[in-house]
Amino acid sequence: MFSQAAPNIPNSNSISSDDTPSSFSSSDHLFPPKPRTRFYHISPRRSAAYIQQLALRIPRRPHFRRIAWSVIVILQLTAIGALIWLALIVTVANRLRIPHPHNGLSEIVQTYSAPNATHPASPTWLKDFSNDLIPVQCHSHNDYWHRVPLYEGLAAGCVSTEADIWIGNTPDGQVDLFVGHSKKSLSQSRTLRSLYLDPLVDILTHQNSVTSQNLTHSADTEGFGNTSLTGVFSMAPDTSLVLLLDFKITGEAIWTEVVSQLDGLRSRGWLTYWTPAEGVVQRPITIVGSGDAPFDAITANTTYRDIFYDAPLTKLSDVDTAYNSNNSYYASTSLSEAVGMVMFGSFTSKQKSKAAGQVQRAEDLGLKSRYWDTPGWPVGWRNRIWEELVRLQASVLNADDLTAAARWDWEMCVVAGVNICNK
Repeated sequence: MFSQAAPNIPNSNSISSDDTPSSFSSSDHLFPPKPRTRFYHISPRRSAAYIQQLALRIPRRPHFRRIAWSVIVILQLTAIGALIWLALIVTVANRLRIPHPHNGLSEIVQTYSAPNATHPASPTWLKDFSNDLIPVQCHSHNDYWHRVPLYEGLAAGCVSTEADIWIGNTPDGQVDLFVGHSKKSLSQSRTLRSLYLDPLVDILTHQNSVTSQNLTHSADTEGFGNTSLTGVFSMAPDTSLVLLLDFKITGEAIWTEVVSQLDGLRSRGWLTYWTPAEGVVQRPITIVGSGDAPFDAITANTTYRDIFYDAPLTKLSDVDTAYNSNNSYYASTSLSEAVGMVMFGSFTSKQKSKAAGQVQRAEDLGLKSRYWDTPGWPVGWRNRIWEELVRLQASVLNADDLTAAARWDWEMCVVAGVNICNK
């Protein structure tokens, strides 16, 4: 009898390395093999829908096109706002601007030819010279700096003008008076005669011609001192134009030459003068000496004077002061010297009180108060100082910007941040 051999069952823990790939471990019966990918194929349509759903759940960055459109809209709105702003400025400026009169003065300013070695200034007078022009109490400071000396100040309506004078010699050795702020700026063609005296003689000759008098005088209007004399302003024929001569050097020679060169106006009876019997007699031109003008020479003649002094406004407080209307016309001073520095264009109460006292003292003496060295910028500060000086009743406003001083409402000079007074 032979025995049956036991079956050879391999040990699951000792599977040889040459077993077939299909063999699996003892735990494989608990977890079925993973299905192959190809049995779970997703269509492109379902995949796109799934991706879109995921995209909706994740915050998206702004799209470039949306940003571009936003920028375009902002730029368009900005451009519209800028156009509205400019239109506002133009509209307000046009409404506020005082139109310049169309007269002979305005035409001269446009066509003026300065004097030179071969010909005098031209033109010096034109028809309807100062028609429709109302004079205002402004002083054309350093008037010779303007492109058209004398005439720009007159065209603005200013009743006072200024020339700095030096004595010197012409190429042929003749003594003459030259106009300029410094010696370096002097020119042979820019003399007191060529820029001021000769043009004034021509202006007043035409203004006082028979035809001109008939046009400028009404039946109830009289000129200076109940005469038929007419000044440079046709609408105010009894307004005297002040010619302030700022002497830049001292000495008898310059004084003598000034007296001599005024003969053309003096001989025609056009200079304001003083005599003990008549007092001060107004005429179309009033001459005032300033700077280094000799006060002693002005007062030396006790019977007749036609050059008046520019008295120091801050030195009038003495009861026995030497300055009065018999020998002086203006009483002037630097604003900072008079009241101290004016911060931000606003006077303090102490400064107002001090200036008011100075103005009143000048008026008591029969003099006209004038403050120079007022700030020109910022425009808002300048305008506030001008307004305050007018409120304090200063007699004349010292100005470099003639149009702004004479023809603008200073409170409306700045519109939407833009200065329109100089346009």
